[in-house]
Amino acid sequence: MPPPLKLALASRRYPPLIGGAERVFGYLAEALAREGADVSVLTSKTAEARAFPDRDEIAVANGRLVVHRLRTSPLRFVGTWMYMRNLERWLTSNPVDLAYVSMLKHDAYVAAGAGRERGFPVVLRPEGAGATGDVAWQAQGNFGRRIADRCRRADAFVAISKAVHDELTTAGYDDSRIHDLPNGVPIPKRAWQRRPGWNGSPHAMFVGRLAPEKNLGALIRAWPIVRHDYPDARLTLVGEGPERPALERIAREHGLSTGAGAAVDLPGASDQVEDLLRTADLFVLPSIEEGMSIALLEAMALGVPVVASSIPGNRRLVADFKHGRLTATEPHALARTIIDQWTAFDRAFHMSRAARRRVEQGFSIAAVARRHLDLFRSLIESRRVQAS
Repeated sequence: MPPPLKLALASRRYPPLIGGAERVFGYLAEALAREGADVSVLTSKTAEARAFPDRDEIAVANGRLVVHRLRTSPLRFVGTWMYMRNLERWLTSNPVDLAYVSMLKHDAYVAAGAGRERGFPVVLRPEGAGATGDVAWQAQGNFGRRIADRCRRADAFVAISKAVHDELTTAGYDDSRIHDLPNGVPIPKRAWQRRPGWNGSPHAMFVGRLAPEKNLGALIRAWPIVRHDYPDARLTLVGEGPERPALERIAREHGLSTGAGAAVDLPGASDQVEDLLRTADLFVLPSIEEGMSIALLEAMALGVPVVASSIPGNRRLVADFKHGRLTATEPHALARTIIDQWTAFDRAFHMSRAARRRVEQGFSIAAVARRHLDLFRSLIESRRVQAS
């Protein structure tokens, strides 16, 4: 029996310090280990992670998963330099069969150089497209163009969406080395169930970063319209981000109370997404820009009824009136679609079960991990043939 693949997965942030990209990377690390790989996750020990150990071995059936939190600094540029130095030291002093890197940023630059020095293949994974995506960052960020030049020499690139694939080719990445592999999420064993008496106080939930592209201001502006039909309807926005003060202000301006149990609640980030979603009667994603939303996949996998903006990334996952409802992004359209889901709740429930089956069949993390391993093994074998 061949020895297990020694995989190094690099991500500047890692659960429990999470956004969508970090969460799916964590899911993938565990799934690769369950498939028998020896997985080392390399991440930064930021100020928020000071309570976590430098080395944390996580019990996983069939394989091995170790999280290494590399020393850094709270000072912006010093911290980046320290993380890059410690990442390079780890990659060049430990056995690695392949490195897989989240985002086309500093981690990717270091890994591509270490792979060339040590002879292991490197796979890079952009986490988003558009104005906030990886290719845009390379065009605008400090040292972005230099990092892009090295990134283009990596052995392969994973595109999680057509938008990411198209941006990579436009930016000069070799199309023959781009592999379309979607995000994946775990499939909960127990599906979401509707709450008895839910329509007395219906509860909608968003999970994700409180950022401009999520269009949450429009969702809050939609809430007085929703509450005209459902006076006790509640909206919970789970997450943190730069838009929090603006969202709280918009809620006040529209006469909406805020806090636990109020019309609008912003409880902060949480790593208990499944438990939170089970308390909701609807998941809402009003974004104006998405690659492939992890939060939307998680809601669909659980079987929560959904309303999502009709943008390309969401249309890839949701067929309108089949897996959930798609909507325009302005407040009135959002409100009417949310009301329609609650008014025709039996229909919404049946759509939620179709959405769960869709994720089971095409986006389970186990299936996505196996497709990654097929790619990794082919790259490792190709490198060995070239070296012989």
